[in-house]
Amino acid sequence: MPDAACSTAWSTASSAESHAVPSREAGTATLLRQLVLAAGPLNVLQAGCPDESSTAWIAAALRENGRGRVVCCEPDTVRAEVAAAAVEKAGLGRYAQVRAGSPERLLPAVPGPVDLLVLGGPPESFLTLLKLVEPRMLPGAVVVAYGVRDVPARGAEFLTHIRVPGSGYVSLPLPFDGGVEMAVCAA
Repeated sequence: MPDAACSTAWSTASSAESHAVPSREAGTATLLRQLVLAAGPLNVLQAGCPDESSTAWIAAALRENGRGRVVCCEPDTVRAEVAAAAVEKAGLGRYAQVRAGSPERLLPAVPGPVDLLVLGGPPESFLTLLKLVEPRMLPGAVVVAYGVRDVPARGAEFLTHIRVPGSGYVSLPLPFDGGVEMAVCAA
């Protein structure tokens, strides 16, 4: 059973950042928290902020684990500033960094293997971003992609890549927040 410190860390982070920015849907926030708590990732990459608070949600779960770091690469400067402010306001700077700029340009520069990849932004960019990160993905790494159900044509190549048998992924569409796709790197 989780101790009071874990519950307090999550509720403090979520309530502190909820005043600065809107929060994720409850299902997606819970999914990210569960993935971080269960898998204990050390290196989380986030390509685009699906909303300005998602980096803080991930960082709060990393703090519950007592380790790990999320690096968010957000192309919109204002959105990146708001996301960074949410992280700082919640006291999660040790567990998160927000970089303003193109994820295609910034992700390759982030060092280390990848345990969890969170894809937000335009679904047509997801396959390109995944291919940039794939060489550094560890077996068992998880990919979470936002909004692929609402605009399936825009994310069709990405979905085909991770869903086709023999792709090296075990993938599952989840029916919330515009359609979240979760895939585990099996190879």
